Amino acid sequence: MVGAIALFRPVGPGSALWDSASGTLRVCSSWTLVPRWGKAVVLPRVATTTTFTTPEGATVTARVQLELGAGAHLQLAAAPTPEQGLAVKAGQLAPTAKLGCLAQNTCRQKLQEEMEASLQRLASGSGKASVVLEPDPAALLAFRRQELRQRVSPPRRRVLVVGWDGADWELLSKLVARGLMPNLQKLMAGGTYGELASLTPLLSPLIWTTMATGEPPEVHGILDFLEADAATGARVPVTSRKRNVPALWNMASAAGLTVGVSGWWASWPAEAVNGVLVSDRLFFLLSDAPGDAPPGTVVFPPEQEASFRELAERAKVETDAPTVATFLPLELPRIQEALAQGRGMADPIDGFRRILVGIRVYLGAALKIAESKPHLLMAYCIGTDEIGHLLGPYLPPASPGADPALVQAAPPAVERYFAVVDRWLGRLLEQCPLSECAVLVVSDHGFKWGSDRPREFSGVAAATAALWHRPKGIFVLAGNGVMAKGRTGEPASVYDVAPTVAVLLGLPLGASWPGKPLPGVSLASGEKVAWSELVPPESYRPRVQEVKPSAEYVAQLKALGYLEGGETQGGSGSNTEGELNNLGLLHLEAGRLQEAEEAFKKAIAANPAYASPHYNLRRLYFESERYEEADRELLEALRLGLRDGRGALQRALADYERLGLRERAASLASSAVTLFPRDAMLRAAVLRYLLELNRCGEAVEKAREAVSAFPQDAAVLAFAGLSAACAGDTASAKTWMERSLVLNPNQPELKQALRMLE
Repeated sequence: MVGAIALFRPVGPGSALWDSASGTLRVCSSWTLVPRWGKAVVLPRVATTTTFTTPEGATVTARVQLELGAGAHLQLAAAPTPEQGLAVKAGQLAPTAKLGCLAQNTCRQKLQEEMEASLQRLASGSGKASVVLEPDPAALLAFRRQELRQRVSPPRRRVLVVGWDGADWELLSKLVARGLMPNLQKLMAGGTYGELASLTPLLSPLIWTTMATGEPPEVHGILDFLEADAATGARVPVTSRKRNVPALWNMASAAGLTVGVSGWWASWPAEAVNGVLVSDRLFFLLSDAPGDAPPGTVVFPPEQEASFRELAERAKVETDAPTVATFLPLELPRIQEALAQGRGMADPIDGFRRILVGIRVYLGAALKIAESKPHLLMAYCIGTDEIGHLLGPYLPPASPGADPALVQAAPPAVERYFAVVDRWLGRLLEQCPLSECAVLVVSDHGFKWGSDRPREFSGVAAATAALWHRPKGIFVLAGNGVMAKGRTGEPASVYDVAPTVAVLLGLPLGASWPGKPLPGVSLASGEKVAWSELVPPESYRPRVQEVKPSAEYVAQLKALGYLEGGETQGGSGSNTEGELNNLGLLHLEAGRLQEAEEAFKKAIAANPAYASPHYNLRRLYFESERYEEADRELLEALRLGLRDGRGALQRALADYERLGLRERAASLASSAVTLFPRDAMLRAAVLRYLLELNRCGEAVEKAREAVSAFPQDAAVLAFAGLSAACAGDTASAKTWMERSLVLNPNQPELKQALRMLE
């Protein structure tokens, strides 16, 4: 008897016993003796993977898991292991499903639930089954593409999209009225036009990618002018590799339409399209270095790259000093000297030459592509913005210290340049007439051309470029399929560009797009699609092993005022400090305060010398009524050399005054004096706040310091006199008031205060 018992072993409750010969799996509900040669599974859980084939021949992977309760008895297939037995049985229970059903989430979910129910019935109901069906990704993508192409009818029209960076109605309306832009006027007269509300931050790579994808920057992934190279961590000019979603040219290509793209932001390396894509590295306005991109990566298809490089080289050579002089009326020797020095965008003359080259390269490339009549043609011009940064300071009213010769030359140069921009538009309209094409002209933001623009030169004081931008750009829509509605009232949005192009081409709208078609275009009908599933990044994203950093590119961005001095010095990571800062701004604008704070703090951790995220934290804390933290961050930003630091401080003080928080204003102004010791207006403001708070003793102490530092400033002396009067020091009060009135007699209220002391 003892020997017989030795042939068995005890198995506790919850263990699963497997009979390979019969394919039976049984879960013990109590202690049980089993033969020692029998197989037991310690846990009552079995997981396996099997495959089956759809009627179309596509492979589907089924990931199956069973969790069995005590006493469960499951009949699988005979096999050496329960996993193998479950795999055979799951294959027998696999549904006969077409790929079209598996491509739909709801249909696929139903099939999974049916298969789970069948498995649970095998376990006599005492168990739980889970099934995940995964069709072969390549087959699924091919099916979706085929379905898309069947859905998209041949377009009724071609679509031309022309991007003018920074174009603003303040300037364009005047030029149109004077007859300098007849082609734009033609579109306005026969179409619909208005303002285009942009997004924050007002930076071109983010906004143009939003217009091309329909998605916000935090989704599409293009967040700055620079990115961190994945291989080296080095800061490199932004590339198409960072874009997480398809652009209109990818969508149209997937639908079987032909496309042409010229110079769009963040389009290098050139992606595979059904047509021609000339990336933004054929000629890079901000640097020659990115133009050294490896052969075969600048243009798609690669076999056409040589002809486009030849076009770019010819434009560079032929845009010489006499050509520049026909637009920018300066003495020829001065132009020749500036071009010989080759300072690029750091010099208004050489920078102007680069702008002329750029428009010839990219609109010339677009004209060349247009000869093949693609269904969609998208052309971008950066010079319409950069000319404002270069020559805007010389327009009336000229900035202090502006070169007199450039003050005379800048106004005609701006007019002549935009006249050329209009002529290029006219040449594109010849290839794409309004009877055959819908034409959309857009800008990413506006530009301050008048007296409201900054008084300093763009780029002189850290990142000042965005201060020249207005939050509203332009759109003009005309041609085939467009209703002529004239000027619209409410601004449209940059998010509306992609839906507009999609509707005009007959493409379905993106399910996640926040925008809608522009006025003048019929609202879309039909089911929306998930474009990121139809056109995943791996289907179009080229592989380029390494991207070279460009010190010249960074220097030119700083010259134009797009980067701060401390930027580009942060540590390595998947996102640069600039990208993190811009991501924080996007979260802040959307009201996602926790995410915004986290992004700003990450930007600071990546680069402690970067002022902008500190200033943005100040805004976040101020709006959250966390005033102590807000002031701390503002002072740190000022210490780090924040762009327009004095203006930022004045706005912060005004915010406190608006809320009636005089104590906070006084505290902030007093703390800022150490950062701006030569700012007389700030000293006067401190005295004013203290007087308003009736802190007379403190006011007169600071008044003596202020008068010592600024003995000839009328405002300082005036508030010093009032402070002394408040503190009962009549002698000092009279002395300071009288000195102030000598410097500025036009102070009636101060005269009255002085008379009251007599």
